[in-house]
Amino acid sequence: AIFAFLSAGFIAFRGFKKNRLTKGGALAALMVGGTTLAVTWRFGLCLLLFYYSSSQLTKFGRKKKAKIEADHDQDARRGLEQVLSCSATAVIYSLVWLTMFSQNDLPVDYEANFIASFLLCSYMGFFACCNGDTWASELGTLSDSPSATMITTLKDVPKGTNGGLSVVGTLASVAGGAFIGLVFYIVGFVCVLNSTNILQWPLVPFGALMGFTGSMVDSLLGATFQESWVDDKTGMIVKPSKVQMMPSFRKISGSDVLSNEQVNLVSATFTSIFAGLLGAFIF
Repeated sequence: AIFAFLSAGFIAFRGFKKNRLTKGGALAALMVGGTTLAVTWRFGLCLLLFYYSSSQLTKFGRKKKAKIEADHDQDARRGLEQVLSCSATAVIYSLVWLTMFSQNDLPVDYEANFIASFLLCSYMGFFACCNGDTWASELGTLSDSPSATMITTLKDVPKGTNGGLSVVGTLASVAGGAFIGLVFYIVGFVCVLNSTNILQWPLVPFGALMGFTGSMVDSLLGATFQESWVDDKTGMIVKPSKVQMMPSFRKISGSDVLSNEQVNLVSATFTSIFAGLLGAFIF
């Protein structure tokens, strides 16, 4: 446990120094990273590699993204709420696991142990959704397409709009989910001592499916319950407040019901439960 929190602390501190995390975000990263890593290597590395890969993609093409989204540089720093929205449910799964199975890692085999397999698939599904959606957002805005397609109306909208889809972004969501599935499979192959007749490699395409599913759910929620605005003067996506509202700002879609962090939490939690249930038909 000490090693787990030291490792998470080093990563969180490095993220703060490189301006990827706020102070609150670094503290949250320390707690969630240390907790999951202390339970099993598979849980911890899944979370940490999600954070690392997402942080790298956030930096990729930053200048181009800053021309599309007015607040991109500010949003690139992950704060307390953003870190928790992409980890809280998974931390709960890991604590339930610790209570029931201690620090033992087990294979995904619903017939042998339904609860353990449900928790494993749910945990992986949570981060497959988070990673898939993040990769989709970060790479989709860099596509050569001049616009995105709104998931609810199939009409063209500016890139960066909540609920906007692109071919590049959709493929990125599949790749992001597959990456988490691959991490889950490889670490499980190394660390799981219990044998099973159930093949574990399907965790990779299963992760890809959850990345795609989670990204679509996130887009649907974002298009419906988040407001998207564009500045017709600059063509950039903006997040206006009542004080900052300008005549050139135009609402594109959505209602101001959920924040981006709340959408992330709801979509990832839904996907995780779906993954836990669907896994019973595969493993």
